[in-house]
Amino acid sequence: MLAFFMAFVGHDAQAQLRKNTNVSSKSKKESKEKGDTKSFLENLGGEILLGNVGFYNGLSLSSKLSVGYKLGERVALGGGLKLFYDQYSVVGPDPSIFDYGGLFMGRVKLFQDFYLKAEYSFMNYAKDPVGYGYIFRGLYEDLSVNYPSFGLGYSSGTDQWKVGVELLFIANETAKDIQNAVLEYWFGAVYNF
Repeated sequence: MLAFFMAFVGHDAQAQLRKNTNVSSKSKKESKEKGDTKSFLENLGGEILLGNVGFYNGLSLSSKLSVGYKLGERVALGGGLKLFYDQYSVVGPDPSIFDYGGLFMGRVKLFQDFYLKAEYSFMNYAKDPVGYGYIFRGLYEDLSVNYPSFGLGYSSGTDQWKVGVELLFIANETAKDIQNAVLEYWFGAVYNF
């Protein structure tokens, strides 16, 4: 009777350990399909960049905040804000000029750490400060300028957060004259790009 009991319990325990291949392969396939799709938030990335720092005849500083959506492993599209601050050193109180605008951007990853970037910016440049006998930029009223820029970037780091630099060529003569530069350079933190 003991032998019969051991044979029956052993067979039943072994049956519980065996897998039903039809059910498990179907559930594995469904879970794999669900696992491959990322949520909307997992495809979002952003960057906080500083740039165009200058100390010649005053202080120049810029910042750029942008958010993008990854369309794939290598391509992202997005938009953001640009802020430019210039303080000029003159006799008496130093005047400041604050420029702001928005941008649309696209980036394509070339290699693990290098990418191409194109931007289209919508900038509002402020007029020269009133009450000074100096001509700072030659703007007597606020001016809106839309311009494209394109260039290369490099970002390196671990996991989601990276630090990087990028160099963008300004493709508009008016924007080059106002910014007194041919290139915009940026450095800072990048998330999930």
